[in-house]
Order: sequence, then C-alpha cells, then structure tokens
Amino acid sequence: MLQNRYGDRTFPIRTRWSDLRAIRLTMRASDPNRAALRGVLWVLPALVVLAVMVPAFDVFGPSTSGPEDVGFLISLGVFVVLAAAGIVVGSLFDRRIPRREQEAYWRLSGIGPVTDRQQQLLALDAQSDYAIGGWNSTLDYGPAAHRLPVAERSRPSRRGPRPRFVSMPLFATADLRARLDNDQHIASGRDTELFVADALGDASLSARFHAVLHGEQGERMLGRLSSLTGLSEWDLRELDEPLGGRPPLLLWGADSQRVISIVRMAHLADHVDASTAWRLIERAAEPAEGLFGSWDAYWANVRIGVAFFSDRLEAVQAFDDSLAGLRGSAWPAARVPFPSRPVPAWLPRFEGTEGRPIDER
Repeated sequence: MLQNRYGDRTFPIRTRWSDLRAIRLTMRASDPNRAALRGVLWVLPALVVLAVMVPAFDVFGPSTSGPEDVGFLISLGVFVVLAAAGIVVGSLFDRRIPRREQEAYWRLSGIGPVTDRQQQLLALDAQSDYAIGGWNSTLDYGPAAHRLPVAERSRPSRRGPRPRFVSMPLFATADLRARLDNDQHIASGRDTELFVADALGDASLSARFHAVLHGEQGERMLGRLSSLTGLSEWDLRELDEPLGGRPPLLLWGADSQRVISIVRMAHLADHVDASTAWRLIERAAEPAEGLFGSWDAYWANVRIGVAFFSDRLEAVQAFDDSLAGLRGSAWPAARVPFPSRPVPAWLPRFEGTEGRPIDER
C-alpha cells in the first residue's frame, strides 16, 4: 500500500531524480557526520585505488616516461570508473529513500488499506488533503510517531537520537493535541464527540449562515459572498430555501468536510480509535450524501463554505487550484462515485425554514 509522499501530490510515491538534492540536504541537517560517512563509503573502492596508485607511480615525484605510464593510465582509468560508479550507485540508492521509508512505515505501523466505502468517505475530505499533500487513502492523513513501535521512532547517533525517517518527518502526538486544543478546544475523545454533535447542529456553518442571512448583516454578507464566489445573490439565497420537499442546502457540504477533517486529526492525535473515528465520519457524511447528488454539487457547496468561513478571496482561489489539481490527478478520491443516501432525519431545521415555500423567481 503506497500513497503520495507527505507534502507531495504525486500518487503513488515515485523515485525521482528531482528529489535527490532535497533528500541529501535533509540527511546532512539531521546527522552531518553520518551523511559524510555515507558519501565516503560509496566512493571507497575508488579511494583505495587512489591510495595504492599515488605511491606506486610516485605521482608527485619527477615526471618520467616509459612502461610505467601505461600502468598509471590504466590505474587512473580504474579510479575514474570506480568513482563514477560509486556516485551513480549512491544516487540510485538515495533517490529511492522516500519509497523505502514509506514502505517501512506501513509495515511497522500495521495500517492496512481502506475499503471502497471508507475511500468514498475520505474522498469528501480529499481537497484539503490534496492542498497540503496529505494522505487520503488512509484514515491517517499523515505519518505519526506513535503509530510505530517505541524502538522504531528514532535511531541512535553520536549527536543523540535522530529521526527514524529522512524524507518523512513524523508528527508528534503532543504537537497534534496542542493544535487541536488551540484551534477547536478538543483535548480528549469526549471533546471530539461533543465537537461533532455541535458542529453538525447549532454550531455548524449552516446555522451561522442562516443566522447571519436573517440578521442585520444579511444583505452585506450576501454581497460579500457574491464577490468572493462569483455567484449571484439569488443563487446564494436559494441555499436557505427548501428544494423539492428537501431541506435547504445551506452549507451542509462544507460542514461535512470540516467535521470529517477534524475527526481525522483527532484520530491522528490518538484521542479516538479507528472504530470511533469511522463512526463519527459516517455521521458527518450523512448531510453531504443526503443533500447533494454529485461531486460537482458537493464541492460547489464546500467552496461557498470556504468563502463564508474565511472571508478571503485568497482562500477561495487556493480552494479552486487544489480542487482542479485533485480532479486531474491519479488520486483514488478523484475516481470514486459520489455516495448518496436519504436525507438524515436528524438534520436540524433552523427557525424559519420549516414549511417555507420554494421561491420561484
């Protein structure tokens, strides 16, 4: 099971010459002595030949001519060939480091491939993964140190423990938890469950959109969203209208994507186990799968949610770029069919939307 290299979007991971320089710079930064020793080992046979050749032919002595010149030229040729071969073999070996390290990570972590249904669910969060070069074919969106056995999380060196992987830095649990608590006030599995309940209810983007739309800033908000998204104010108003007996779309696509992303982060931070995370993700996916019939409709709603939440044109443009890249990529999420199901009965009906007639312009 191979995915893209974290931070890169090429799927699956490939061995590329363009990565060689960055890999070697990272190796020098993490353990310069070891990096220098590896460089010497690759050309060691050539250095041995050189060490023998210098005294044998008195390279730095007075120049002579004769039979020894032929031997010197042969030795020099052997030295050049061995040096070039060492450099090439070392480069071939080093450029495969990202692939070997990811293979080792999956083997040591014991994380297996997802099912077709699970890939459908993860595809609802694929755009945000593609934007950062994260993983979208596992519940984990990136590599974490606590997924590995304790003995495999670092390796000894003269300067102290060094990272287990060169091309794949591992997230620390403490850092993930601190970020979650700072951004979402999630510090435990219980907090994760409460976040999901609130984020799919009165604390959802949909609830906020509905409240602002019917408040004093409603017209101003519509004008701003229209400018950011290029949609008409009529199109944006329709998000708050029931369609064909179905609840209003509001920003439920954006809510589904947001909750799935946070649940995956809580799982990576080891707040919730895999079974709990999948249960919460199934719950979060219900509004999107019940209200939208295609990926185009779903991502269009998420895009409006990005504009509403960020209030920045730059964020909308970044969303457009990453979504276009995802659609043209080889990622599995770009090919899975859109999952559909009935509208969930628990979907909140905010004040003023019940039984409202459809606005037929």
